[in-house]
Amino acid sequence: MAVVEEKQIIKQYQPLIRALVPYEQQNRLLEGINKFSTRLPSNIRRIVKDEVIRLTSLTDAPADNSAFALFPVMKFKHFGVQMRLDKVGAQILKDETALYQNRYTVGVFESVMNSEYYQTQVKKEQFRKIVDAFNIESQSFSDIDFGDNVAVSPNFTVSSLDFEKGKSSAISSLGFRNMTVESRRPPTVSNGQTLTFTFPEINGFTQEPTDITYVLNAVKYNKHSGKYESHFVLAEDTDPKLAHAIENYVTSSIYQQPLQRDLEVERAMQDLERDRLLENSPWLPVYLRQNKNIFSAVTALVTKANAQFNTVNEVLNTLSAGMQSGHLYQELQTYREAFVISGVVETRKGPVNILTTHRQLVAEGQLAAYIYLLNKTASLSCLHCRLAEVSNDDKNKAYAIHDISPKVLPDVDTLSHVLFCREVRSQLSKLTLGEKSEFKPIPKHWVVSETGKSIGYVMEEALDRRSETRYLVDKPASVKLGLLSSLNARLCDVSCKGMRLTVAPGIHKFNPTVKVTIPEFKLKNGVYSVLDYHPESGVLRLCVQDEVRQAKSGAQINAVVEENSAYFKLRDVARQQRFLHRFLWELAVRHLPSLSVLCVMNRHWRDRMKTVYQSESSDDLYPFSKTQNITPLHGFFADKNAAKPKSQLLDALFSGKRDHAMVVHCLRKSDDKLVFIRERDYFQSPLRQQIQKKLSDEQIQLCTSEIIAVRCHDTATPLTKKRLAQLSKLDKAMYDKLTTMQDGYTHCIYITNISALENDIVRANLRTPRRKAPTP
Repeated sequence: MAVVEEKQIIKQYQPLIRALVPYEQQNRLLEGINKFSTRLPSNIRRIVKDEVIRLTSLTDAPADNSAFALFPVMKFKHFGVQMRLDKVGAQILKDETALYQNRYTVGVFESVMNSEYYQTQVKKEQFRKIVDAFNIESQSFSDIDFGDNVAVSPNFTVSSLDFEKGKSSAISSLGFRNMTVESRRPPTVSNGQTLTFTFPEINGFTQEPTDITYVLNAVKYNKHSGKYESHFVLAEDTDPKLAHAIENYVTSSIYQQPLQRDLEVERAMQDLERDRLLENSPWLPVYLRQNKNIFSAVTALVTKANAQFNTVNEVLNTLSAGMQSGHLYQELQTYREAFVISGVVETRKGPVNILTTHRQLVAEGQLAAYIYLLNKTASLSCLHCRLAEVSNDDKNKAYAIHDISPKVLPDVDTLSHVLFCREVRSQLSKLTLGEKSEFKPIPKHWVVSETGKSIGYVMEEALDRRSETRYLVDKPASVKLGLLSSLNARLCDVSCKGMRLTVAPGIHKFNPTVKVTIPEFKLKNGVYSVLDYHPESGVLRLCVQDEVRQAKSGAQINAVVEENSAYFKLRDVARQQRFLHRFLWELAVRHLPSLSVLCVMNRHWRDRMKTVYQSESSDDLYPFSKTQNITPLHGFFADKNAAKPKSQLLDALFSGKRDHAMVVHCLRKSDDKLVFIRERDYFQSPLRQQIQKKLSDEQIQLCTSEIIAVRCHDTATPLTKKRLAQLSKLDKAMYDKLTTMQDGYTHCIYITNISALENDIVRANLRTPRRKAPTP
C-alpha cells in the first residue's frame, strides 16, 4: 500500500521533481527543496528528495525503444553505452541529457524507455505541424503606414545642366529626403556629386521655378521600366523651409497621385482585397450622425451579398425604431456591440410590438421568456450590431482618393459612426424553453409605438433601379387638374421620361393623366401619367408612358440640359450617387467588423487561405491570439484528434456543402484549459445540460464563433478599375498581372465571436428540441 501511495506522490509532484534536478546537479538540492516546497509535509519532501537523487544517479543500462518506435531504429553508442533508438527517441535522449547536464543518468534512461512519454512527444510534434499548417499571414483593415519611406511618382519633370545635358527628366519617386530620376542611358555623373535641379511651378509646392540641390547616391537599372534610375539625397545645407515644403507636398499627394512603384503595388493589393471583403460581407453598413448622446441613422450601403443575407427594408425599419431608444445608444457606446431583439408578443390586450437588446432581457431575467414568446408568434428578429467610429482622417482620405469636394456631399461630412448590422435570427428561431420561466409585465420603454424616420440606402450602379439620368432641380411648375382648375407645384427632379413634384399636402383628386407646365423649361401642358401621390408629404410622381409623348418630352428636356450642361452636371442624381457610394465605401472598408479570410483557387486546401484581415480592436480570434503578423486558425478549422493537418469543415465550405458553421470551445477557469465541443453536442446532447450548470456556477466560459463562407459574386468589385488606375500609369505589366489575379479569388470566410449572446442563451437554459425519429 505504501509503494502505491509513493508512486502517486511521485506522479503528482513530477513538475517539482524535474525543477529540482538542476539543483541536485549543482549540489544545491536542499536549497531548491526549501525554495519550492516549504509548505509540503516532511514525508512528501523526503519522497521527492529521494526521487531526485535516484533520477540523477549515473547508469550504464543500454537503451532500446524498438518495441514502440514509429520510425526506423538507429544503432549508436552514447557515452560508451549501446543505444537502439529511432529519431524521436534520439531527440528525447538529446533533450534529457541536456537537462541532466549532459550526463547519462537513470532519469535519462527512464525517459527514453517510457512509451507514454514517447507518445506525448509525438503528439506535441503532430500538434505543432497542425498549428503551422493553419498559420496564416494577417493584415489590418487600417491603411498601410509607409512612414518616412513614403514616396510619390509626380507627373512633372525636373532638369539640371549637369544631368542629361539639361534635358527634362521624369521623376519615378519623390520622398521626404530622396528623389529618383529616370533616364534611358546611364548618366555621366559619379556617386557623391552634387547637382542642382530646377523644379517647375507646382500648385501646393512652389509658386515659381525653384532650384533644389541633391547629392547622387547610386545609379541602378530598373528591369520593370527598362530605364536607369539615379537615386539622389537632399543636400544637408538645404533651407529647412524648402525641405518642409517638400514633405508637405508629398504628404498631401499620397492619395491623389501614384506612389513609388513598389509602394503603389502594396497599396493596390490591400485596396483590392479590402474591397472584395466588403463586397461579399453579410454585414450591412448603416451610417450614423451623433448629436451629443443621440444617434440618428442617415443612410445605408447595400451590396449584392448583404442584400442576400439580410432583408434590407426590415433591418432598416428595426434600426429606425431602435434609434429612439436611449438604452441602445448606451449599450453601443459601452460595448461597441449589441444584439437587438424585436417582434410581436401576444398579450390579453392584443399584440404588442417590442424592441430591446439581449442584455436588457438578461438584466430583467426575461431572455428565455421573450425568446419563447416571440418564437410562438413566428415574429422573432435579432440583429447583431457592431459600432465603429469614423474619424475626420477617414473622411479626408475618402475625399482625396475619389477627388470629391465636401461641397458636393454636404450631409456626409457630419457622419460620426458606422453601424454594421446582420440578421442572426437563425440562432434563436429554433430555441425553446428548457424549464419553466416566469413572465413579467412588458416595460414601457420596450414597446414600439411608431416607427422612426425612414432610412435610405445607396447601392452600386449595377444594382441601381434607375434606368435613366435624373437631375435634381428646384423650379416652379403647375399641374392642371381639370378644365379650369390647376395646382401650384415645385419641380424636385426631372428626367426624359418622368419627374417628381411637390404640391401642397392634402387630398387632391388627380386624373390618371395630368398636364404639367414648367415655364423655365419651356414645357407647356405636357401630358404625364400619375404613378404615385403621397398626401402627407405632397410628393407627386409622374411618368410618360406613350412613346410619341416620350419622344416629345424627352427632346424638350434634352434640349434644356444641353443648353445648360454645367448647371445640370452638378445636379445629376447618378453622379451624386456615384460620389456618395464611393465615399461611403471608403469609410466601410477600414472598419469591417469580422475577422475575414480571403481564399484563392488552389489544388491543395492548405494553400487556399491566402490572408487574414482583422481590426486591431477585434476579439473574433478569442480564445486564440495572433503572434506579430501570424494568425492561428487551427482552433476553427483543423480536425480534432487528427494525426495530420486535415479540415473536413474547409472541404465542406469550399465544395458548397456547407456555408455556415458554429465552432465552440469551453474555457475552464480553474486551470485555463481549453476544451473543444462538437457543434452537434453543443446543440443536442446531454452535455449541454452539464455546460449550463457549470456556466451558472461560473466555473467555465463559452467561446462561440460563427463561421460564414461566401462564394465571391464577381471577379471585379465596383472599385476595381479605380484601384488599378494609378498603377496603370507606372507599370502596365503589373497592372495586367493584378487584373488577372482577380479571377483567382473564390471565397471570403468571416469568423465572428458571438459569445456574449451564446453564454446568456445557455445560462437561460434555452435549447434546441431534439429531432423526433421518423415513424416507420
